[in-house]
Amino acid sequence: MDLGRGIPRTCDCGAATVVLTSNTARNPRRRFYRCGAISGENHAFKWLDEAHDEEFVVVANKLATMEQDLADIKADLE
Repeated sequence: MDLGRGIPRTCDCGAATVVLTSNTARNPRRRFYRCGAISGENHAFKWLDEAHDEEFVVVANKLATMEQDLADIKADLE
């Protein structure tokens, strides 16, 4: 399942994602997004820290685009 970049808000099955905390020895207290309806191979799962890092990149890219658009508008007005 390809969730794309950033925070997964819904699963492909249509259910909203939930945030849970791992209690495994390998990832103790690590938080993750998961399908709110069903856990399994064909349902949403993404580590929260990785999703947030991706989301920051998406937001930074949008901000850079907006800044460039604003600079272009200012230049056109002058």
